[in-house]
Amino acid sequence: MLALLFISMFLGILLGMDMAFVLLMSPILIVLLSHMPGGLSIPIEVIPQYIFGGMDSFSFTAIPLFILAGELMNRGGITDKLVEFAQKLIGHIRGGVGQVGVVINVIMAGMSGSAVADCASTGSVLIPAMKKDGYSSERSAAIIASASTIGPVFPPSIPLIIIGSISGISVGKLFLAGIIPGIIMGIALMVYIYIYAKKNKLAVKKKATHKERFQSTKSAFFALLLPVFIVGSIVTGIASPTESAAIGVLYALIVTVFYYKEMNAKLLYKVLLNSTIATGAIGLVTVGGVLFGWVATYYDIGIVIKDILFSISTNPIVILLIVNLMLIILGMVIEAIPIILLSVPIMFPILTSLGIDPIHFSIIMTVNLMIGLVTPPVGLHLFITSSIAKVPIMSVIRESFPFVIVLLVALLIVTFVPQTSLFIPSLFN
Repeated sequence: MLALLFISMFLGILLGMDMAFVLLMSPILIVLLSHMPGGLSIPIEVIPQYIFGGMDSFSFTAIPLFILAGELMNRGGITDKLVEFAQKLIGHIRGGVGQVGVVINVIMAGMSGSAVADCASTGSVLIPAMKKDGYSSERSAAIIASASTIGPVFPPSIPLIIIGSISGISVGKLFLAGIIPGIIMGIALMVYIYIYAKKNKLAVKKKATHKERFQSTKSAFFALLLPVFIVGSIVTGIASPTESAAIGVLYALIVTVFYYKEMNAKLLYKVLLNSTIATGAIGLVTVGGVLFGWVATYYDIGIVIKDILFSISTNPIVILLIVNLMLIILGMVIEAIPIILLSVPIMFPILTSLGIDPIHFSIIMTVNLMIGLVTPPVGLHLFITSSIAKVPIMSVIRESFPFVIVLLVALLIVTFVPQTSLFIPSLFN
């Protein structure tokens, strides 16, 4: 039955079915087949029970709120103000707008928690600007596709909310654990862009004057306060992740309506509609993944994987390398959230038994799966940025290869230097 469960899942993927329906269809099929004569019957009641239970978590209420905050930010003019601020601040560094693309994604990572939202919003603004700065369309698309993977590693993060909800780990601690790894990813990308710009002799822009920096900072000041409110309220313990998401939505609404004055009733309707659709999509995948994971666990998949891993090695370093390789391969063909829902209940007990900290592994998994957004064939960011840049997807894939290597180096640092993930959470024990 276990083999049939995964065969039906991969068959659904190959047929082009939506991932949410694949994750729902496969376990329901197995539950029904279990009632055949001679089978180990699974009660039909588990289907509605786990579909409801999949979303019955307080932490999950933060997801629609962070999505809404990101939509308000993207539609309300905040992105444009932040881009102008970053250009004045670091636009003179070799690599120019390419460097701005990385920095702006680090800043925006502290607002929405959604890599796709960050990719679409920053790409629409920065890809045309990078082309004017001397970058090719393909290279511009690759930079934004790679830089926007930082979003779900840095707090707040939708994948980390889901991991915390499934595993029982404090979402606040997971958010804190993602700060240094997110910065490492950003620095690694900026160093590569600097080397590339120097090698290709890209023009260096004139350094902004103090007056220009002051004006851009003044214009972006209230936008810059948004991640401070969200992350700061969690770090200081003033608010839970869900409460901080509500604070972020309220603040973003006030700023976009009353300060930047770019939000009106018609635009707000679109924001609410898009947020509802995105939340519904995540919800369907989540309930499907929970049901799929329960059925797989019922048929002892954890024991099967543990036996396979331990037959290769019991060395934690070797196990982490194997698990990373497995996640990279899965990330090439399946989206991040389904992988999290399927692997967390299975992998956490195995890795914990080897002395690997679950918070540390949560960050390893998140960084790994974000790299999947820039690896074919599923690589969603590649499709988004190639569409914005109006270039063939294959050319963006070729240009993205060096950035994938850079991100893999960052992943290895996070994997084998646990304190990158554990240092900040340890300060708040």
